[in-house]
Amino acid sequence: WLKILTASMSQPHVAVVGAGLVGLTTARDLVSRGVSVTVVDRQPDAGAECSFANAALLMRSYSRPKTATPLQLAKWATSRSEPVHVSWRALVDPRMTAFGLRFFLAGPQTQSAILDTTKVTDQLCEASVDMTLDLIREHSLPVSVKEEGLLFFFRDPAKLEAMVAEYRDCYPKEQFDRLVKVVKPKEIADLEPRLASQVPHLAGGVWCIADKTVCSHTFCTALRENLEQNGVKFALGSEMTTMSGEGSKATLALSNGDKVVVDGVVLAAGVGTGDLLRKLRVTGAPPVPLYPMRGHSMTVDVSEMDTGGEDHVLRRSVCNGDTMTFFSPLPSTPGAPSRKLLRLAAFGDFDGWGYGPEAVRPWRVDQILEATEPLGSELVPGAAREAAKGGAVQKSGYGTLCPEEDPATRWCGLRPMSPDGLPVVGRVGSAGSAPIFVNCGHGALGWTLSAGTASIVGEQAAAAVRAPGTRPSPLAPVAPRLCPSRFTWQSVARAASKMYLRR
Repeated sequence: WLKILTASMSQPHVAVVGAGLVGLTTARDLVSRGVSVTVVDRQPDAGAECSFANAALLMRSYSRPKTATPLQLAKWATSRSEPVHVSWRALVDPRMTAFGLRFFLAGPQTQSAILDTTKVTDQLCEASVDMTLDLIREHSLPVSVKEEGLLFFFRDPAKLEAMVAEYRDCYPKEQFDRLVKVVKPKEIADLEPRLASQVPHLAGGVWCIADKTVCSHTFCTALRENLEQNGVKFALGSEMTTMSGEGSKATLALSNGDKVVVDGVVLAAGVGTGDLLRKLRVTGAPPVPLYPMRGHSMTVDVSEMDTGGEDHVLRRSVCNGDTMTFFSPLPSTPGAPSRKLLRLAAFGDFDGWGYGPEAVRPWRVDQILEATEPLGSELVPGAAREAAKGGAVQKSGYGTLCPEEDPATRWCGLRPMSPDGLPVVGRVGSAGSAPIFVNCGHGALGWTLSAGTASIVGEQAAAAVRAPGTRPSPLAPVAPRLCPSRFTWQSVARAASKMYLRR
């Protein structure tokens, strides 16, 4: 017996595969356009993979793409002390070869290409952060936003100078002055009193004024509830196994035995989107050569710590710029106003496809703990510190942060990197005549860019299934830059020729 999930005949029906930040915001945009939506995810909860325990930052000021020279890659491959590590698992992975060739041929490897990509990402960041905040306000989501920006502090003057130079190269002066402030050691202490004792040792810092701290997991939970209240169906804890097309409809077979009959599909399955396309044999689909960059995090309960009259242990999110370790005081939720959680997040490792608590590397957790030293060892309470050093996988699972039996929730998420540092958004083919779209490849900016790319794919998908509420996305002008077909080898060759031969 197969349960058939269908939508009202008066509305087109679209399946969104992926219940993380990108999938949920895509569903929200489609609903606003008069589309009936079913969200499918292999996890039993929404926001349970890459969206579960990220750095909790809407990074308005972080637009420069990640770049690397062969020399840097060699350094990352031979050292575990760098913020980025490339392991043997990645070096022998054929998918890394396909990704790496495209990275060097079509990624932003020249100054002009870096500035061009930065400009596109900046447009996405600005609009998307505004859309996210509007979504929270308009739907009265129980999600708190900490507005005090992100403070980088440095002991190493060379690393400080490099960051300031990058920002000055990427932004016109007016925009630089609006988004970024270079601060002296004494100013750092004023912005974050916990660093006062470090003033003699600091070279200075960078304050990203417009960045905001918002817990992505809290957002995912609230948005899922909002979507359910607005008629969105969720098929959680089940994977899509096959997809077939007949006429204008596509039928998705799920691992739990259900079938979902739809007019269109949006794949927002993070780093697994490309593999899913291949598995489903979508007609005419271009390659989506994403590769995972593993990020580690730890969340600790600091509710019992003395905050010195402040509302949290830190006034704002801060980053140890020497190690690129982020410390984010998660805003409290209406359901637990007195509970205070602190997120510690770091690293971008190319080190296999494992994720979740089982994939945490103990040596990375040790490095996160070491990076807390300038802020005081007491920042991580003793029980959490001992639990983190124990090496055992925590009992938090995929849906709960810091339960009583586990004071240190350790996590590993897979950031879906694209070769050129831009998201991959647009139509990739069809099942029968039902259109198939992707919304993926956001890298380290999934939280920041999710609402923006949702508006792009929402417009495209709604128009393709003839929804009544079609309206232009404010980001439609940048949509061609995100087109999935840019990673065919023919397109890669053209991009390489333009970048290297016509300088």
